[in-house]
Amino acid sequence: MINIKVLKAFNGDCIIVSYGEEEKHNILIDGGQGRVCFQQLRTYVDSVKKTGNKIDLLILTHIDSDHIDGILRLLSQKTFDFSMIEEMWFNFGKGLKDMFGINGENNQVSLYDNATEISWKQGVDLEEIVRKAGIRRRLVTKLERFSVGGASITILSPSKEVLKKFSEQDKEEKKATTQIAYSNDYQKSVVELNQKEQERQISLTNKSSIACLFEFEGLSILLLGDADAEEIVKSLTELGYSKNNKLKVDFCKIAHHASRHNTNNELIQIIDCSNYIISTQQTTAGRPSKECLSRIICNSGKTISFYCNYELDWNKVFTKEEFLKYDMKFIVLGQQGVDVGEE
Repeated sequence: MINIKVLKAFNGDCIIVSYGEEEKHNILIDGGQGRVCFQQLRTYVDSVKKTGNKIDLLILTHIDSDHIDGILRLLSQKTFDFSMIEEMWFNFGKGLKDMFGINGENNQVSLYDNATEISWKQGVDLEEIVRKAGIRRRLVTKLERFSVGGASITILSPSKEVLKKFSEQDKEEKKATTQIAYSNDYQKSVVELNQKEQERQISLTNKSSIACLFEFEGLSILLLGDADAEEIVKSLTELGYSKNNKLKVDFCKIAHHASRHNTNNELIQIIDCSNYIISTQQTTAGRPSKECLSRIICNSGKTISFYCNYELDWNKVFTKEEFLKYDMKFIVLGQQGVDVGEE
């Protein structure tokens, strides 16, 4: 049995994967942002503690505020029991410097110490909390495979090359790569958007996002964080998957809150999936984008169900004719989440 909960993380991610029958295992992915999300997260952590279980793995996919904020708030609580966390994956800071041989005397990376951007300050603060608490921490890169509570987790992103660039970037580069236009594409048709050439405006921070394949007792979930589709396709290809040998997964968490920049046709064509998770409310940046959803609808070769953590007005996105033609379903996730394999 696998259960997925997608908390109301505003325009971010906070996802809980629980699995196992006799012994429950829990993986927490990101902490979202906003008051409602934090309340839900704290209630979940309290319930895990009451049952005598732990968080087997805490994954911070990357340091953007809509992913790190809730984790930082949670671990900053004076009453938080750090023994609940068995291990944390966190690709940031000193660990990256050590990985690439960046020493203190010859260090050109000023962001860790002098950052003005909120998310980078949060990353520095979180790293200090994790260090003081003695949480076992690991840096992970593509194609590494781990066993967590009897489940297999294969890392699909980031590559060491991306992490090296991420560790070396300067402030001007980071600011330039995070400027994304604010608009939506809801007036365009599914066919037109699917045929449109994809624009890949992806920040280096998002490219550094941890994305992975989770597998347990014959069931599987793609958890794509905010990763770059091209990097995911490369990893899956290296693992032997192709259009003729698709990766079958029961659920896929769409990258970057269904941004048009992070999902391409090649990715959807290499996986066999009917159930996609959208983690966002409707944003001024045009997420969830119709282009992203159109690529999924047109390249899957099957009827698609979208699972959403907010109730959105999809009649503003798709026409009546498109609903009839593609028969896609939009399902609002409650606090109980969704059980994988029983849909």
